[in-house]
Amino acid sequence: MSLSYFSQLEASPLGVAGAIFGTILIAILSRVFYNLYLHPLSKFPGPWYACSFSVIGAIISVKKREPDFFQYLVKKYGTDLPIRISPTMLLFPRPSALKDIYWDPKCNTKAGLYGTGALGPPHLFTTLDGDQHKALRRALSNAPWTIGQLKNTWEPRFDEEVELFVKRMNEHAAAKRTICLSDKVAEFAADIMSMISFTNPFGCVANQRDEKNILSNWRKGLDFFGFVGRFRFFRENIIKLPVVGLWFLPSMSNDSGMGWLMCEADRQVSTREEQNAEKPFSGKPDFMQYALEARFPDGSPLTPSQKRAHVTLLIQAGADTTGTALGSILRFLVTNKDALRRAQQEIDAADKGGLLSTPILYDETRQHLPYFAGCIKEGLRLNPPATNLFARIAPAGGKFIDGHFVPGGTEITSNAYVVQRDRALYGDDAEHFKPERWLESEKRSFELDAAQFVFGVGSRVCLGKDIALMELYKLLPETIRRFDIALESPGRYVVAGGVAYNQGFMVKLHPRSALSGEPNGRA
Repeated sequence: MSLSYFSQLEASPLGVAGAIFGTILIAILSRVFYNLYLHPLSKFPGPWYACSFSVIGAIISVKKREPDFFQYLVKKYGTDLPIRISPTMLLFPRPSALKDIYWDPKCNTKAGLYGTGALGPPHLFTTLDGDQHKALRRALSNAPWTIGQLKNTWEPRFDEEVELFVKRMNEHAAAKRTICLSDKVAEFAADIMSMISFTNPFGCVANQRDEKNILSNWRKGLDFFGFVGRFRFFRENIIKLPVVGLWFLPSMSNDSGMGWLMCEADRQVSTREEQNAEKPFSGKPDFMQYALEARFPDGSPLTPSQKRAHVTLLIQAGADTTGTALGSILRFLVTNKDALRRAQQEIDAADKGGLLSTPILYDETRQHLPYFAGCIKEGLRLNPPATNLFARIAPAGGKFIDGHFVPGGTEITSNAYVVQRDRALYGDDAEHFKPERWLESEKRSFELDAAQFVFGVGSRVCLGKDIALMELYKLLPETIRRFDIALESPGRYVVAGGVAYNQGFMVKLHPRSALSGEPNGRA
């Protein structure tokens, strides 16, 4: 009987196909059954398709629907329990979970989605092991990352870039051009990050273009970054195949994009090392110099690969994300007339009182423009630039997170887009742009600040956080001070691979009289 059966299969292609299909179907059904009923995470709620297959999250990411999907899950399952969003990952939707996940040293190992190589050679952001990250961060602690150090060291250079930006925007206004404002501020951010990294900016603002297509190529790569990071089988097996890696992973190139950036970092590091060998470095050190001087606790320097990877880190992680924050906040202001009017009135009053420099200093925004500072925080809350799955690995033996026991080895994460819309904290108007919520009281402001996940929290908080804040607190009020903005298209906030950017925010600019608040030379 058995031999006859196989003889029939050999004679019938349809029989072979049917056997293969049946085997695959049984395997799929078995996987679904195990994940839904036998898996250690089966007690947590979540859609059956996402709980069974990690590729589902990858597809949702590629379709740029992840924030909507997570909000749908919160609406369906609530926030009392963590939500299972893949076979091995739990999403904690409440701000109260942040401290349990990101402040506990036992949870300082990152999940595998960071170690795919999609962002180039390994650096701080992609280092998975907590102890390795701690040692690397300590080695780089010589750089001026705090606001105080940045103000003393870099704010005059920021001022030069702000003044150049205003000059170029005035040229657009005089020519009555329609511009994509979200792209223009992203180009500003790219120049700031390249200036801090290499001393001299790439020239995006001066030339009014995306130099070497750094920003556009970064955006094109986000879909792959999201897909490979979320599809566990692909990242653990397929991407490690040599041929696949050559196809998809970044490599050095003289042409454009991330390949050009890697090539430029290699060139500049090699040149600087030769110069340093001839005579000690003198002058204001940039981040490249700090990377070259960085030392591990045993006195050893960074490896050649680490030096080059970290020189590009600020540009990779901070250029377009900071640009997203700048563009989103401007769009919120332009599309909320009452908020824009109040922000302009506050700036004009401070200007008339002689409280503002030209351009506006970071401290002046913090001290004299409290409503505008609220606009910045509210824009970051609603449109966080990085809504990625900043997943950690639960320690061996498990851990209680936000009151729920999670087995060891589970991928645990929060999400800025979700926690910063928590109705229990922000109220029924959590979806609305309401800057005044940050001005209710000092206690309330502190409570809201503690729930912000824009730059991450804990030991792995964003390295360039204070650089980004200085850009926000300088360029944004100066732009509103100098220009009336006529909206032509609001564009949209796009999330691809857990990283956001703005698309199609089209405007015309009209210079304002700085003191009167009246339009000057409006067409």
